[in-house]
Amino acid sequence: MFIRLRVDPRTQDYYERRIKKGKTRREIVRCLKRHAAREVFQLVKQLRPASRS
Repeated sequence: MFIRLRVDPRTQDYYERRIKKGKTRREIVRCLKRHAAREVFQLVKQLRPASRS
C-alpha cells in the first residue's frame, strides 16, 4: 500500500489534495483502503457465477 502511495500519480494527487484539506496520513490511507476494497469487491462480484435459486 505504501509503495503505491509513493509511485502512483493518481494516489499522490489524492494524497496532496487531502493534506491541503487538513487530513492526516492515517485518514488518507484509511480512505484509500476503502476505495481499494470497493474496487476488489466489484471485480470479485463480476467473476462469481450466478447464484442458484
